Amino acid sequence: MNNESHKIAVALREEFGNNAARRLRRAGSIPAVVYGRGKEARALSVNADEWKVFSAHGVQLVTLVNGDKEIPALVREVQYNHLKNYVVHIDFQEVDLNAEITSSVPVHAHGESYGAAHGGLLEQDLFEIEVICRPADLPEAIRVDVTKLNIGDSLTIADVVFPEGVRSDLPADTLVFHCVMPREEAEVAAPAEGAAAEPEAINEKKTEARAAEKESKKENK
Repeated sequence: MNNESHKIAVALREEFGNNAARRLRRAGSIPAVVYGRGKEARALSVNADEWKVFSAHGVQLVTLVNGDKEIPALVREVQYNHLKNYVVHIDFQEVDLNAEITSSVPVHAHGESYGAAHGGLLEQDLFEIEVICRPADLPEAIRVDVTKLNIGDSLTIADVVFPEGVRSDLPADTLVFHCVMPREEAEVAAPAEGAAAEPEAINEKKTEARAAEKESKKENK
């Protein structure tokens, strides 16, 4: 989906409170609000079925359409009733399409790492990246190529290839992914090192014992 297709119809809400919100949900809509810098918050409602289609695509930038008025906005928060599996409320933030914004986007691994294909484990350290860009350039996700990642290797923010017009101010050494040896193998390897050191300790004790025996014989002469 491209940004031009992210239009969703909204209606202004004139009734408020829990009872009004429940009536709205029973009628197939979701209570919402849009905030704007220097503007008063506006209470809205969104068609639940239409929102379900949007949310399936992980859309962040939308155009709220109310009659002939269109408001570009970011999806800031979606509240769920997880027990009954429905959306309780949506918060939107109005944006200026010509000004840069800061927003967090999910991080996805692209491909299978070399290390994981050879017995290692790919571990993800960062699940969201805070990016800076214009609203129209905001990606739905950042995909990081992990195919060359071997056991013991790591990828940082410095290794991430961002889409054109997108950047991040996170420190360059921030870990994003790393590949490790499976824990079971690491735990097995540790006793092996201890076992290797044990003969050395035995030999050392034997040497000390022989030295003590020689010293005792000298004293008895």
